[in-house]
Formats: sequence, structure tokens, C-alpha cells
Amino acid sequence: MEGIPAMTRIPAIALDFARPAAALGRAGLVLLVLGAAGLAAAGLHYRAVAQEARVREARVTQLREMAQRTLPALESGADASPEAREQVRRANEVLGQINVPWSELFAAIESAQHEDIALLAVQPDARARSVSISGQAQDMTGVLAYMGRLEAGGRLREVMLIEHEIKVKEPAQPTRFTLNARWMESQ
Repeated sequence: MEGIPAMTRIPAIALDFARPAAALGRAGLVLLVLGAAGLAAAGLHYRAVAQEARVREARVTQLREMAQRTLPALESGADASPEAREQVRRANEVLGQINVPWSELFAAIESAQHEDIALLAVQPDARARSVSISGQAQDMTGVLAYMGRLEAGGRLREVMLIEHEIKVKEPAQPTRFTLNARWMESQ
């Protein structure tokens, strides 16, 4: 076989898929220690943050309970002077205003807010449990929709349009309005 070149022998390839585990090198040991230290630090940080969150949640709960409390009215004795009775009356008026659920009232007004309404003034009357709301809308339809949202919120009732004015001299001709409403306290 003269024309055929001689075959050369290819060396065998040694593939060792089941190589025995080598002893852990220094680099591996250092990485293991660093990883364990990092895990411990993260665990301590989590514990501190979780404790702080519990403390803050307890404080929020305490503040909410304080906001819900009502202060009792003061009474003047039968033998009190007219000046003392007047002071007790004024103190009871102040207590009446402190006991008003202001956050509920303003939340009801804010929940009805829409981008086409700009509130100009909110004037609550604690004694009458009523509120006067002045604002500006793009048009009368926006005012009526706002009134509907206020009533639908459940906290305000008897929402009435007291006055309105279309500003014809202004470019977009907005409608200024004043509403009155009575608010109901949650039970």
C-alpha cells in the first residue's frame, strides 16, 4: 500500500468526570468564612430593622388611639361664679373643637378631589358640623360631578351649591363655586 499514508496513532484523552473531591484550598476557606460573616451581619441588621419597625408601628398605633379619644366636657359647680361658668363654657367650646374628627373631614374632601377641581378654601364650622368649600372648576359639569363625589364618599351629606360664577373674562372661562355640606362622624 504504497499510496496510502500510514496512520498515526491519536493519543487517548483522559476524561475524569468523577474526580475525587480535593481538599478545600485556602481561597475556598477564606470565601467560606467571609460568606458566613456577611450572612451573620445581614441577620443582625435585619433584626435591628425589624425591631425598629415594631417600635414605630406601636407608636403609630398609640398616636391613632390618641387621635380617636374624645375629651370629656367640663362641668361647673352649682356654687360657681358667673366668671367661672363662662370659663367652663369657653373651655367646653375648645374641647368640642379638639374632639372634632378633622382628619376624617379632610380625608372625605380629598377623596373626592379630581384634576379638574382646584380648591380655594375649606372653612369648617365645628359647632354646626358643616363645612364651606370654595373652588374653581373647568365648567359647571365638573362642579356637579364634584358634588356627587362628595356625597358618594359617605362622610358628607346635604351638599348644596351656594353660589357659582362663570369667569367670562378669563381665557378658559372657569366656574368658581361655593358649596356647603354637613359631615357625619364615623361610629
